[in-house]
Amino acid sequence: MFFPDNHEFRCPVKINSGNKALEHLPVELAALNADKPLILTVGSVAGKGLTRKITGAFKDSGITVGVFDNIPPVADLELLRRLANIYRDTGCDSIIAVGGGTVADTAKALDIVVSGRPEDLKKFAGNAEITNPLKPLVLVSTSSGTGFETSRFAAFGGMSFSSLFLMPNLVVIDPRMLVTGKAEAVISTSMIALAHCVEAYVCPAKNPLIDTYAYPAIQFIGENLIDVVKSGNMKGRLALANAAAMAGVAFSNTPEVMIHELGWAAGDISGHYHGICMVIMLPYALEYNIDREGYHMADLLLPIAGSEIYAGTAKHLRAIKAINSIYDIQHCLQDVTKGSIPVTLKDAGIAKEALHDMAKAAVRNERGKFTTDDCMVILEHAWEGKPIVSSG
Repeated sequence: MFFPDNHEFRCPVKINSGNKALEHLPVELAALNADKPLILTVGSVAGKGLTRKITGAFKDSGITVGVFDNIPPVADLELLRRLANIYRDTGCDSIIAVGGGTVADTAKALDIVVSGRPEDLKKFAGNAEITNPLKPLVLVSTSSGTGFETSRFAAFGGMSFSSLFLMPNLVVIDPRMLVTGKAEAVISTSMIALAHCVEAYVCPAKNPLIDTYAYPAIQFIGENLIDVVKSGNMKGRLALANAAAMAGVAFSNTPEVMIHELGWAAGDISGHYHGICMVIMLPYALEYNIDREGYHMADLLLPIAGSEIYAGTAKHLRAIKAINSIYDIQHCLQDVTKGSIPVTLKDAGIAKEALHDMAKAAVRNERGKFTTDDCMVILEHAWEGKPIVSSG
């Protein structure tokens, strides 16, 4: 195991996963000195009866809950002001976000506002501007996640935020909340989690605590995703939800984000789910860095393929075999979805002329430690479907 001379890791997130995890919410809130949460979700979640499952968990607790179940696909500052007024006027002291995407981002933005003043939202945009704890935030996982819910990141109103204080205090993963969603959405969330964990697991800045979260998440995805897409089995869905939660923690402690930035730029341009674009480019980015100093590519074979294959593979072949395992996942997903999941950027409908704009968008983020030229090599190979490194 790699052990760096110095390392740092922070995680305020408690994960409560399993049957009847919802019923622990009153006790968990009490531990956070909270007893009047505001529940945020979308109409589709409420329409499936999932909100009732959460409010039912409080029925004998004496806790009063507020519910706002109409978060739109794109939330704005007017909605945030309305939510802040509801929160304060009803005496709420905590937030429960049910689902991911806009719901989670809105909950984090609301947490900034109600922990201070409405004008604080713009003040705290950017990296590490939030330096004090916020109000208690709970995330209840559903099938609508994006892979960012447990991370230290949020986006709202055209602004981005990054702080460890934006990570939820508690994540609740209850099988009853994991209703079957579209295959593309399940694949995208899982692939975002996989890309984040792979990037964390092989990057030069990794450490044993990052590995502790990334390793099982990679395993859970590799062992369960294909079967979940085929059959939707509950145990597999629970494993994938746990993988997404762990991936957000690993990602929050990882400075290397090349795969993430490329996938996000490609998704914005193509209209495809961001995670599907990430899995297209993931093996090419790994190949590009395979011989770079400090990267731990050979280590990846253990979680992605298992101990038997890892032990039976010569040390100098482990990195390329791990990458080939990701190519295999790509093609399995394409087969099981009858071709609806593309394996190249060209198949995803991205024009070759758009690649340079994607590269520029990817390097715009100040976390990146890579150049436009680095990105172009990966994008051009991912567009053609031509490996950078020969598997022979």
